[in-house]
Amino acid sequence: MMAEMRIHGVNIRRPWWFAWGGLALASLSLLWVAGCGRGSAATQASSTPRTTQSGGAAEAGFPATPVGRAITQAGRDGKYSFVLFYRPKEQASETMRATLERAKGKLKAKAVLLSVDIDAKSEAGLVEKFRAQQAPLPLTLVIAPNGATIRAFTKPVDEQALAGAFVSQKVAAVAKALQDKKVVALCLQGPATKHNSESKRAAEGFIADQKLGGQGVLISADPSREAELIRRCGMASPPTEATIVLLAPPGSMVAAVAGATTKEALLQKLQSASSSCSSGSCGPSGCQ
Repeated sequence: MMAEMRIHGVNIRRPWWFAWGGLALASLSLLWVAGCGRGSAATQASSTPRTTQSGGAAEAGFPATPVGRAITQAGRDGKYSFVLFYRPKEQASETMRATLERAKGKLKAKAVLLSVDIDAKSEAGLVEKFRAQQAPLPLTLVIAPNGATIRAFTKPVDEQALAGAFVSQKVAAVAKALQDKKVVALCLQGPATKHNSESKRAAEGFIADQKLGGQGVLISADPSREAELIRRCGMASPPTEATIVLLAPPGSMVAAVAGATTKEALLQKLQSASSSCSSGSCGPSGCQ
């Protein structure tokens, strides 16, 4: 599945690299799942750099249905939402509902478990948002407190899989930014990395540059504390130099730039990605 993004003349055409696992074909409305983003409108970005330090509470944006309001409240409470879309009396759906019920005791401290009858008129808005009518059911979505959908299961799974569906706040922050159609400058630096100030200054300049039109997000993370994020960036171990990972929706890894750099170099990486990958198959290390 390919997707195209335009940022002031910059076209990026690349497949999703951020391997979240268990992704649903039904979640076509979610940028990072399938690259179209039709069911989730992008939020307006400020023209100033935006730094995300945590997952945060879910922003408004879920339909005002009973389950939609429950998801929003869960986010405010700092909890995940496990949302099951199902059809009554279908065996696979009933199996998944039973699994969620068994897992409720273990998950209740961190999550709320919610169910949506795919044909219920009262939940039509939520069904449309996630294009759940197009899904192979049952479909279980895992929504982080910040509103990012970070897992999608299209068949019954066990309690262990559900318990492993949580991610760090930084991973959720990256997912949310990409779902909001933002270019992400992920700054991996901490006390143990070199060239922190030069790297951070370049990232801030890149995000603020008018070529991005305010459509950029700066997310900082200490690589020594983010094993999952490092793995998702294709790194075997935390970097020893401050590193900027550039990501573009729906989830393309544009570049990873280690050490001292400049905003001009980062902008060139973005431009080069758009011109070199206009066709064919691209990955984290370039065109294949």
